[in-house]
Amino acid sequence: MHIFVTGASGFIGSYLVKELINCGHQVLCLKRITSNLYRIEDCGDKINWVNTKDNWMDKFRDFNPEIVFNLAWDGVSSADRVIWNKQIGNVQFQQTLLDLSLECKVRKFIGVGSQSEYGDFEGTIDESYPAAPKTAYAATKLACLDILRSFCDINNMEWYWFRVFPQFGPMESGTWLIPSLIKSMCTQDHMDLTPGEQQLPYLYVGECAKAIASPINAGDKSGIYNICADNPLPLKTIVSTIRDKVNPSFQLNFGAMPYRFGQSMYMCGNTKKLSDNLYHINTSSFGERMDETIQYYLNVFGKKK
Repeated sequence: MHIFVTGASGFIGSYLVKELINCGHQVLCLKRITSNLYRIEDCGDKINWVNTKDNWMDKFRDFNPEIVFNLAWDGVSSADRVIWNKQIGNVQFQQTLLDLSLECKVRKFIGVGSQSEYGDFEGTIDESYPAAPKTAYAATKLACLDILRSFCDINNMEWYWFRVFPQFGPMESGTWLIPSLIKSMCTQDHMDLTPGEQQLPYLYVGECAKAIASPINAGDKSGIYNICADNPLPLKTIVSTIRDKVNPSFQLNFGAMPYRFGQSMYMCGNTKKLSDNLYHINTSSFGERMDETIQYYLNVFGKKK
């Protein structure tokens, strides 16, 4: 199929594009002039690119895609998530893409949201849990969902919205938990932490990409879907396991820092709807994938294991 993808140079987007290519699809990806393509440099010759500064809408029309994946998002860093003006621009971009998709008779439009749309919660929740966003980032994601749903329902276009829970894997931004932990273990001798009792359902990013790609071959199963691991682990267990593999002498000072105000201790997404309609997530290779991830960052930070 002809598939148009935004956000292809990002963490999840790069894995999605590789999945699409491996399945034999023709892919046209939108990028900024400043985009760093290191995550997909090994398959760059199999990807058609168009820059945002070029006449990308005409390229879209010429390509005539059947499916659109919109993973691009301006303002994903923690500092940017509270800047309303930066976040609002994502709504306008999605609308431009939706209008173009309608013009070209795109059959399916897939957007990627976040667990943050649910706000603060405790326990395992499904997609019926009320959304209560706490940041500009989360509120704008929710606004994009509402617009996507209404626009596609009115215009008889299939739509899918994936709420993504924590991910891990090689090539994640260095500011997130696992790469930043490994960097500290390679360059320092200790780290102060909370007690680490909060449980986190980390999912390998390759499984996430397969779930996001799953609507391609599905009948009309439009809707909101959680993408989450089914094996939440205490943060203390995750951190200690990484420490034992990276630097056993590294000192972990659990309890040296307090939990943040309102810290949720258990957050997990129920994925029964995803499994029943589109894709069954497999977490059996968690240990193997974590070892692969650790080795990748050891190489990045200059410490061979």
